[in-house]
Amino acid sequence: MRIPSFIIGIVVGALTTLSFGALALQKSHKASVQSFEKAEHRVAPSNKANIRVLAHGTHAFIGHLRMDPNASVPEHRDVSEEYIYVLQGTGTMSIDGQEHQISPGTTIFMPSNAKVSYKNGAKEMVALQVFAGPDSAKKYEAWKEVGRTP
Repeated sequence: MRIPSFIIGIVVGALTTLSFGALALQKSHKASVQSFEKAEHRVAPSNKANIRVLAHGTHAFIGHLRMDPNASVPEHRDVSEEYIYVLQGTGTMSIDGQEHQISPGTTIFMPSNAKVSYKNGAKEMVALQVFAGPDSAKKYEAWKEVGRTP
């Protein structure tokens, strides 16, 4: 029995995609240790926030987030759970319509697909940000990379 060439093409294409996907997955599992200064550093299009990508694996993301005084994050939803630990600064976090005052030492948990927004206070805010699942961190790819210290 003869198999049509378009079916062979689909099968070969699928196998190639799976092979490259497996290779990418293997690379993303590679262990890494880096200093803060050498971490990928990106700046928001507004120039009012920046992130240092401390670690970005296949199941989680952790970043060092900094926001200018009075900056804000518009209402949005992320596909991943998100955690923020505030190191400095104050502001108002809204999660599904409920407002919370934040300050140093505050830990914030946002379930996946929660409706969230943030308004920073009069001082710079610095926090550790974790996504339980790296997909939500893809938004930082649109931020301009400002380089790393060699």
